[in-house]
Amino acid sequence: MKHACSPIARVWRRREGGVNSRLFTTPAVDSPYPNPLGQLDAIAMRTLRLDLAASVFAGATEAVLQMGPALAKKGFDATGMQVALLTCGQSLGLILSFFVAHLAAHSRKMPLVFWPEALRCLVLVAVFFLDPSFVVWFVVLHAAAQMFHNMPLPARVTIYRLNYPSELRGGIVGRNRRVVFLVAAIVSIVMSGVLDGWIDLGSLYGALGVTRETTGRLVPSVVAAVGLLGIVGTGLFALAPVREPPRALEAPRQSYAGTLRAFVRVWLEDKEFRRYENFFFIFGFANIMTIPLTQLHAVDVLHASYFDLAMINVAVMQVLMALTMGWWGKLVDRYSPSRLRGFINVIFSIDFLALAIAPTVEWLYVGRAFRGIALGGGTLIWMLGALYYARTPEKVPIYLGVHTVLTGVRWAVAPVVGVWAQSWFGGSSRPVFFIVFVVVLFTALLMIRSSRHEEPRTTPEGPPMPAPRMTGA
Repeated sequence: MKHACSPIARVWRRREGGVNSRLFTTPAVDSPYPNPLGQLDAIAMRTLRLDLAASVFAGATEAVLQMGPALAKKGFDATGMQVALLTCGQSLGLILSFFVAHLAAHSRKMPLVFWPEALRCLVLVAVFFLDPSFVVWFVVLHAAAQMFHNMPLPARVTIYRLNYPSELRGGIVGRNRRVVFLVAAIVSIVMSGVLDGWIDLGSLYGALGVTRETTGRLVPSVVAAVGLLGIVGTGLFALAPVREPPRALEAPRQSYAGTLRAFVRVWLEDKEFRRYENFFFIFGFANIMTIPLTQLHAVDVLHASYFDLAMINVAVMQVLMALTMGWWGKLVDRYSPSRLRGFINVIFSIDFLALAIAPTVEWLYVGRAFRGIALGGGTLIWMLGALYYARTPEKVPIYLGVHTVLTGVRWAVAPVVGVWAQSWFGGSSRPVFFIVFVVVLFTALLMIRSSRHEEPRTTPEGPPMPAPRMTGA
């Protein structure tokens, strides 16, 4: 019996053709979402389940990584520049992802995910040995954890590309990421309760027969405990099988210079991808400028507690990301990432306006709500959007590598520029937040407009197909 297949599903199947493409798809259905799980093959189902189980433990790690700048400021009394340098830690990992992308093109993917993520967790465990006065070492260790967290992204996304069917990938990844966000929100609130003192651990200390720790000593202990949980999640995901493309494993490995040339060739030849990344660089740079400033502004000006910091850095955003990600996942599977990201950024910009005008810390909760709604789709587009432009499976790691390396470049510079910009305005962050609001909103409108003129993608299994369009607002 023949199955009906929507035009959008057919577009994406043809776009994702190539090596073992029949293995990456499921029987056609009337709608590419939601997915009847019975249609996934054994490899896709096992990957989904292990990724879901690992997400429970990854949520705790996510909470600590997101809370890092706030913990440095409030727990270790870090300066503005120290908070900025801690925030820059992601940059080295994203730039080093160039080498991961190179290896992922011709090597097995899972070791490239497991070892960096295991090192990330061990670095967090090492924070246990820090005294609260060792702010520089906390900055170094947390930056290293962020580095190892971001290095394996091309390999992890390539695994998603290989194991999940293209027309359902965004929905599947979105469902599992929701678990990460919800766990992160819960863990951040529990952390704030412990650090603010309204969760009493006296009975736990008694059961363990240890001396009650001071508030200053609690921060390293909490971070280390989360690192131990992260090791469990990393081990679980490592059990997932990977549908390695035979041609990629059998082909001679390209040199690093060859990979670099491939990066440059993709950048020069694919003008739609280049335009997409240029927009990402502009609004992404502006957004990252505000990351350290948000912590400084919240603590020094709005007098935020650990609970406030947990709410504005993790809980409010992650809960709304989890609630909206399933809906965004449907759109990611169906529409142009450039156009969809433009609409997302209209919502995203409201957070910066709230930061600019907020008289009290509670106002930031409203802005973070809009940020969480926007990031529910923005995170998926950041992870999966580059796949839209990759014409063949072999080019997927290259496109992902270009995307992550450019992200790393802006993470290396933008936090420091943000702190410098604050000094240009007499130590006030509010003008910087307002400028970023204007930049993000303006680029959003440009992305929506420019995406209407995207040229058809050339696919390996047929003539050019029209890019999926987003209709309506």
